[in-house]
Amino acid sequence: MKIASDLFDSRINASNVLVEISVAEYEELVVDIVKKNEFQRKKVRSSKTVYALLREDLLKQCIIPPIVLALTNEIDYLKGDDATFQKSIFENKDHLVILDGLQRTYTILELLADLRLSDDRQALETVLEGKLRIEIYVGLNRIGILYRMLTLNTGQTPMSLRQQIEMLYLDYLSKDLDGIELIRESDRRVANQLNQYNFKDVVEGFNAYLDRDELPIDKANILENISSLEKLSKENQNTELFESYLSCLNLLVNKLNDLCGDVEVAKEYIEENGTPFGKNVTQIIKKPQSISGFGAAIGKMLDFELLNSIDDVPEIIAGIEVDDVNEFLEEVNNSLFWLKSNSKKIGNAQRNYFAFFFRDLMNKESDTYQNPYASSKSALRKYQAQNM
Repeated sequence: MKIASDLFDSRINASNVLVEISVAEYEELVVDIVKKNEFQRKKVRSSKTVYALLREDLLKQCIIPPIVLALTNEIDYLKGDDATFQKSIFENKDHLVILDGLQRTYTILELLADLRLSDDRQALETVLEGKLRIEIYVGLNRIGILYRMLTLNTGQTPMSLRQQIEMLYLDYLSKDLDGIELIRESDRRVANQLNQYNFKDVVEGFNAYLDRDELPIDKANILENISSLEKLSKENQNTELFESYLSCLNLLVNKLNDLCGDVEVAKEYIEENGTPFGKNVTQIIKKPQSISGFGAAIGKMLDFELLNSIDDVPEIIAGIEVDDVNEFLEEVNNSLFWLKSNSKKIGNAQRNYFAFFFRDLMNKESDTYQNPYASSKSALRKYQAQNM
């Protein structure tokens, strides 16, 4: 590995290191990345694509366009020191993300596999000795990675923003998050403990925070995605926003659980009204509609300068009080029963409701500040005023 240039990208506050590397080194560097990441796109298999032509070019040691990688963690290296940089990159290769050049990478790895099966040693050695140019972003935080990934792939049909966030935050599934556990659908487990959350729901909520919109994204729109990320420029680029958001969500769930405990809506209420949205407060708050509403509410309040930063949220949550748990539970479920009977898209209506609910609950200028019962009533009134 040889460093060709080392430039600083002030837009995303990170170094961009252009290196010259052999195909053999690149295979060693990335072979596990495409295996472990369930959110990466699949190989393009059509023999009529440019990727089929690329195989022939690689056999002739053609110089292909640079592949772009990024590290999701920090490393120390001496600028211009090839050996130190190479050592650091290979020691941290499990933290690499392919920003641009995934299909080229698939083609390279597939060609090498085919040549090994064919036992064509000369052709294999020719390809392995070939040179690649690789751009590696160093010191790039996750929001910066997402931004650069989107801008690098403007000529393609990109993955949805949620998929890209899932890809970037996949390592949190195995990371210690102060007792918080994220569970995937493929784990075949239920997030039924207080500090357990469905990974998909949390990602959807974080997406709502980034996009300032509680409604799910149906299709990826590159311009809208970039516009959403531009809104984050007011926030500290060095802050790990996903961890901050998840911590706030967990604080909220635990605070309301402390206040309301296992109190459930009365049997008489269920007999009269039917199955409620949630029998207890924890069930209500941990539903994906509520989680998305919470994320969108924080994002919108930041845009409206009702919050200085996401770090203001824990103090607000600490001051929440519930005077009558049964009254609060019934009021929330009453509102959600009304939405169910009066909305064409019930899930979207529920997300709208919770976005209003959390904005009123956390807005110091609101008459319902830190009062869940009053916020649940005002949230329905605001939804009705906006949609009826």
